[in-house]
Amino acid sequence: MIMKKKFVKGKNNYLQRIVPFFLLRISMSKWLDSKHVRPFLVRLAGVKLGKKCHVGANVTFDTLDPALFEIGNNVVITMNCILLHHYVKVSDDGSQEWGMGKLTIGNNVFIGASSIIAKPVDIGNNVVIAAGSVVTKDIPSDCVVAGVPAKIIKRFKK
Repeated sequence: MIMKKKFVKGKNNYLQRIVPFFLLRISMSKWLDSKHVRPFLVRLAGVKLGKKCHVGANVTFDTLDPALFEIGNNVVITMNCILLHHYVKVSDDGSQEWGMGKLTIGNNVFIGASSIIAKPVDIGNNVVIAAGSVVTKDIPSDCVVAGVPAKIIKRFKK
């Protein structure tokens, strides 16, 4: 089996990634304030996090390159969520290749408990992601998604 790696130049160095790694791991603590301390640590690690955001306990951010996260204003990420921006692509011949990209979350988004965002996606504004959902594709604005994989179950009227 052939494993090809395509990572951003300079981000493969573990010494460069150690401080953001520890900041993101510390931010997972259930003892920290979710409106002030956790968002502060997440921003300090390099995640672009908007104003008035809530980051719940045990939220796992991909530590490969925190700058690839762009999160808007008034976003609620509840407990035990996982946000990943790298993934494995498997070819027809069985070879594997790492993919990586930007994960963008719009304004006024609610991400329910234990949800997983498993690929680089764009999530629009005014979106509700139900608890336990697995998001692997882009989500348009003004809707509710749920399920594994997440599908639109309701659209909001404008």
